[in-house]
Amino acid sequence: MEKKSDSLLNDKLKFYIDAIARFCDKCGTPYTTSDLSIISDMQVTSIIHFSCSNCKSHHIATFIKPMGISNRMPINTDLTVTEIKKFAKSKEISSDDVLDLYDSLKEQKIKKI
Repeated sequence: MEKKSDSLLNDKLKFYIDAIARFCDKCGTPYTTSDLSIISDMQVTSIIHFSCSNCKSHHIATFIKPMGISNRMPINTDLTVTEIKKFAKSKEISSDDVLDLYDSLKEQKIKKI
């Protein structure tokens, strides 16, 4: 028996397919609810990850709920959906953080092959 929360999630995923993309832009394969993952679901916006089961292309979509507007873009990454969710919830990286990393890497000895 399907739980109420599973049914609600499935309904939400079906809505995103209808509202954002029914088919893969690359190969035309229809999306199913198992091809979608919700990365972030806030009161005003949602971020959804689309993964084509046929050609394995990936897209990230932003959906602005009050306006019913979406924006979808392809992504080329080796990150999993779980990793994307983890980094999406991380705090921003400051310029100082980047410079500290640069200095640290600069000090390491690199062997050229």
